[in-house]
Amino acid sequence: MAALDGVRTIAVFLVILFHVSTPRFAAGYIGVDVFFVLSGYLITAGLMREASRDGRINLGNFWLRRFKRLMPAALLTLAAVTVWMLWLAPLYQIRSVSADLWWTLLYVANWHLMTANSYFSDTGMPSPLLHMWSLAVEEQFYVIWPLILLATLGVVLLITRRLRAGDSAGHARTFARAAGWLTLALIIASAVTMYLVFDPALPDRAYMGTDAKAFEPLLGALAAIVLTNSAVKSWLGRHHQVLAWVGVVVMIAIFPFLDGPPEFYYQWGAFAFSLGTLLVIVGLVLAQGEGVLARILGWEPIAYLGRISYGLYLWHWPLAIWIIGDREGFRWIRAIVVVVLTIAAASASYHLVEMPVRTRKWFTAKRSATLAILSLAAMLVAVSFGGGTPLSPVLQKLQPDGAVNRRIILMVGDSVPQRFNPELETAARNRGLRIASATAGGCAPTGLDVPLYAGEPDVVCSGALDFQNQALEQFNPGTVVWWSRYELADMRVDGQILGPESEEFWQITQDNLETTAERLMSEGASLVIIETDRIGLGVYSQCTPENCHPFLDRLAHNDEYRQRWNAIVRDYAAATEGVETIAVDDLYCNDDAVPCNDETNGVRARADGSHFSDPEVMPEIAAGVMERVSEAADL
Repeated sequence: MAALDGVRTIAVFLVILFHVSTPRFAAGYIGVDVFFVLSGYLITAGLMREASRDGRINLGNFWLRRFKRLMPAALLTLAAVTVWMLWLAPLYQIRSVSADLWWTLLYVANWHLMTANSYFSDTGMPSPLLHMWSLAVEEQFYVIWPLILLATLGVVLLITRRLRAGDSAGHARTFARAAGWLTLALIIASAVTMYLVFDPALPDRAYMGTDAKAFEPLLGALAAIVLTNSAVKSWLGRHHQVLAWVGVVVMIAIFPFLDGPPEFYYQWGAFAFSLGTLLVIVGLVLAQGEGVLARILGWEPIAYLGRISYGLYLWHWPLAIWIIGDREGFRWIRAIVVVVLTIAAASASYHLVEMPVRTRKWFTAKRSATLAILSLAAMLVAVSFGGGTPLSPVLQKLQPDGAVNRRIILMVGDSVPQRFNPELETAARNRGLRIASATAGGCAPTGLDVPLYAGEPDVVCSGALDFQNQALEQFNPGTVVWWSRYELADMRVDGQILGPESEEFWQITQDNLETTAERLMSEGASLVIIETDRIGLGVYSQCTPENCHPFLDRLAHNDEYRQRWNAIVRDYAAATEGVETIAVDDLYCNDDAVPCNDETNGVRARADGSHFSDPEVMPEIAAGVMERVSEAADL
């Protein structure tokens, strides 16, 4: 239906305008919600027709159609990203993109990206695949939802055939009622899940979780189920224009508020907007092309963009990353270039790849399945050469050992160097050096799990050790730079939490320093440890002097712990060949206080007191850091 293609166009351009930082479109991410509701309606309508007509659901045919619809275009985009990763990407980003590609190919990118990256904050390594979380949610829905409907249909048929043998119409009505009530229950459960798992500090879990977002496609599914009732469909059909326009008003009224406090979206904003979307979809379906709204959305240029909307969604974000990058603000020339290239790439993909696979007789079920399996296997191997996948260690073992590369510096540490990697890479290139990364937000290079939040699970850092070891083997760096402050966080020992007020804490810390340093230097690299710097006044943007997170409070008000750690590091470096230390906070702190004043021209170098954020001074700070690292490592 052309009008529904128009809905797709609106949805995808909301997302594109959001991703190119268009003014007044900071809430454009809501376009994904429109896609979810529409997808839920369309696939459920088809499944309900099949169940009513044939008394069964052919899962094989359904999944084959989905794969033929989704996989070719996705593989084309992922192949382009793979080429970029292997030959053009910054060295510090290769491993993370490799991991993103791997989990995207397996359609579980949402669960990976919510912990490896962030949709709403800067991690220093913007992934060209961050948008693929939504396709993973949809694909998981496409796998699970037909199974639920099939199970429901089986139970209904088992019961009703005993009661009404031969009454196929009665079976269909009973199935629709059972499916409707089940869908309503799942909608409520999913919406409640979004509310419960939402954390203002970590919203990605609620935004990307399949369980938390399922209510949106399920709303579309519920509409498809309800419309199988001819009486309900007839009544709604008489009011289709009212339904559609009420939906438009709801969506427009809610849209401005979605750029406000995040609680609005997660508590009821997403649900209300999705209901508005649902009213528009139902109204358009029942209008059957009649009415002003249906004619506008069904206008061929708008409808055509809707038909290629899948490709538009796939291509726009990688192009935005490559052309605009993580620059702040709206750059209209670059934004226009992104939009034009996106339309060109999506159109080529649609006509040259997607439609031939979907329509040509050569692509039989057997051939399509075989090609899908072979293509997927080949891509999984190809992306693993980036070094960030479960298969990567196997591939590395097949390659000959390389000599230590004095031109490569491996960064290990927490989110401070992680977010600073782009600037460090630029500064390193000016010296003929390259930056590789094995950083992990919230973790020290020692890999100890951190009991950071009282009553919450520990921040799991043990995986950082494997990440570091694989990076050492992959890049053979001549220098490793250790930059972290989580050595000052509490640690859990034999079930008990130890803090820096305990002497046992410091003995374990000393042992961990020595063990980690030996491991990082085991392949011949030298080690430069950046002494833990002073936190900035921006820390009070996250808390107040009277009420602060215990770890931030420690950094702000117990500077003796930082000084003791730095003294341990200096003593170890003085006694150990190949280890040097440097201090860097004088590059941005204007006084000797703790927290320090790191303002320049009224702007703080670190808005939150920890992570560098002022683009005016970041290049200068990065250049200063690299100068000191180079001198310490004799590069």
